Amino acid sequence: MPSRFNNGLIFASYAMIITGMTVALHRAAGVELSSAILIGAVALLFAGQVHALAGRIFERTTSDAELRGLRAVTASMSRDLEIMREQVAELETALDTQTSLRNEQLSSEVRLVETLVKGLAESVEAGMGGGTSAPAKPSRRAGDRVSPPVADQTLLPLSNADAKAVTEGEMIETIRASLEANRVDLYLQPIVTLPQRRIRFYEGLTRLRGSEGEIIMPGDYMRVAEPAGMMPVVDNLLLFRCVQVVRRLVARNREIGVFCNISAHSLLDSEFFPQFVEFMEHNADLTKHLYFEFSQAAVDGLGPIEKASLEALHARGFRFSLDHVRRLDMNLSDLYDAGFRYVKVPAPLLLGDLRGTGSLVRADDIKALFERNGLDLIAERIEDERAAVGVLDLNINYGQGFLFGEPRAVREDALSAPADPKANAAEELRMARVS
Repeated sequence: MPSRFNNGLIFASYAMIITGMTVALHRAAGVELSSAILIGAVALLFAGQVHALAGRIFERTTSDAELRGLRAVTASMSRDLEIMREQVAELETALDTQTSLRNEQLSSEVRLVETLVKGLAESVEAGMGGGTSAPAKPSRRAGDRVSPPVADQTLLPLSNADAKAVTEGEMIETIRASLEANRVDLYLQPIVTLPQRRIRFYEGLTRLRGSEGEIIMPGDYMRVAEPAGMMPVVDNLLLFRCVQVVRRLVARNREIGVFCNISAHSLLDSEFFPQFVEFMEHNADLTKHLYFEFSQAAVDGLGPIEKASLEALHARGFRFSLDHVRRLDMNLSDLYDAGFRYVKVPAPLLLGDLRGTGSLVRADDIKALFERNGLDLIAERIEDERAAVGVLDLNINYGQGFLFGEPRAVREDALSAPADPKANAAEELRMARVS
């Protein structure tokens, strides 16, 4: 309707102009009236045709512009659709990859557990056989102590202080029952930054529980389990659970690492170790969060097989820590080349007389010496503020000890429950409970 009205106004304007031109031709130019009217009619018709042509050209131009815009929109939508298809394909591929990796992880975990169970059966059989061929020596449960605990061990109170002495065969049976009943607890002790005292690492420790809930400390079961060949099973269970804990921490986007003790028995185990390496390959994303820890005595006594096993882990990106240090006259460059990045030294050793440790430098120069060789020092066994102040005077970056936190047992449901990415630090600390 508005278009027709506009066209009518335009036609009326043309008619008025041509009528005026006709009158002017008749009066001013002396053209006859009929001729002037004819000329005016032709002019009006011509003007109408020109206007119609201009309108069609304008409409065509507008239509072409709209068509080009529509084509551009269609092309953009096609590109967006193609991008969406590519994203969907990438998501499907990522999902398939994650599913495949998860299946591989589960398969490797199943194989690892099968190896542990088989190793447990064989070691128990060997241990029981050895026990029948030799006189049974009296052993003690963890609570039956006749001498103070070794100073460099972290000990927790026992829930059953009245446990009676048992023979080696009975202790082996107790260890076997604890392993089969999954009464193997993982404890975490924090390692903090100094002087901020912010948790940076955890050390994973194992404790066995007897049938009555009594805690069997490493110092009590190791001297029986090692001759019976059962220590690889205990060590391997610790590794398995440390990986579970690291997964939980990584899922919570925490930049926290876990130190996991491993013995030379595991490095020598020709059946377990290849499966363990495969298991760690499926968890290669943990290389920045999981550190394997060895004692100084174990490293000093490494043979060709153990060194090759260590190199296999190092080649896959994993790094190591040295603990139970008694002497400081070690080859630091060789340690770094072997994959070691952290060295734990007892605070009493650092703060005492270093002349008997083989150290060639003063205590306040030790940190700089280790750093020049790519190693970080961790002062362990810091039990009071006086020791903490002494360690701070040495400018050491990390500390561990009862002053900063006792080992706490990780709840079983914290290992099995799905991780919550939105969990905060308080929720993470609730993973642990005091024994």
